[in-house]
Amino acid sequence: MKKIIYIRQSPKGGCDGTVTYCQSLFDFFYNDKDCTAGVIENYPEIKSRLFHYYYKQKTLTAAIKKADIVHINGYTAMGTVQALVTAKILHKSIVYTAHWHPFDRLSHPLLGKMFFNIFLKNTIKYCATAITTINKEDYAFFNSFHKNVVMIPHWFKPQNIGIDVEKKKNMILFVGRVDDPVKGFQHLYFLPEGKYDIHCVGKGNIKQRSDITQHINISNEELALLYLQASLVVVPSKYEAFSYVTLESLCYGTPVVMSENVRILDHLDDIKGYSIFKYGDKKDFINKINETIGINVEVTKIESIFNPEKIRLLYKNLYLSI
Repeated sequence: MKKIIYIRQSPKGGCDGTVTYCQSLFDFFYNDKDCTAGVIENYPEIKSRLFHYYYKQKTLTAAIKKADIVHINGYTAMGTVQALVTAKILHKSIVYTAHWHPFDRLSHPLLGKMFFNIFLKNTIKYCATAITTINKEDYAFFNSFHKNVVMIPHWFKPQNIGIDVEKKKNMILFVGRVDDPVKGFQHLYFLPEGKYDIHCVGKGNIKQRSDITQHINISNEELALLYLQASLVVVPSKYEAFSYVTLESLCYGTPVVMSENVRILDHLDDIKGYSIFKYGDKKDFINKINETIGINVEVTKIESIFNPEKIRLLYKNLYLSI
């Protein structure tokens, strides 16, 4: 039996996709007889203005020594480099997941590119046994310098809340950090006030409007109810390497309007239930909302593509192969 540990930055609060991803993998393998996941720990970090963060070496080394497979998550941070090198020195099998964004989509594009090329690229090339990616763009990027790259989408199983829920005709839902400009919440201010019932799940300051309701620190059951009630979910992000929000919405049968930069699109060929607008284009955003709100979603096809058991087996085969 192989033991797996997951290394990632400690949770930052809110909707943290990396934390969700690691927890979902743990749920897959915590009780598997062939490859068992260890409890996910928040390894002590030392913050760095230049290198983002790195781990306390003694604690990191002790954890890696106990594992057969080290699944490292991270991108432009020295902690990622540190974990890769430590695991390599200790002769462990290493799976690396970047949760990658193109350099021009980062908060500091030039610094991100310099850090990757100076510290991370060759470390990944020589240390990682395998790399997992989630879209065609990051697959092509890592495949250009590493020989063992696989593309595996994220997954989701809708929660059964035990009641029948009727759609609210004009309800639009946004899920994400309101004050993060990358998430694109500002697009919702394009909509005429009062035409829609807009609900937002996430922290941040919102302009006072009579048609916007903000939800903070709600339960998974409450979020599921909002997905089911909504007639449309909007994901107007500047960039998303995947988009759990889109996947969750489609699995609940709620259509989505998303920007052309939301890369779950790589997995949605010939699926009905969503539309795409050009990021920052007010007219296109409003038109796509009018065209898409309330349309049917091909839920059965969505569930087949993002089936948790099918994806669990892809990861298990990868772990056992290294």
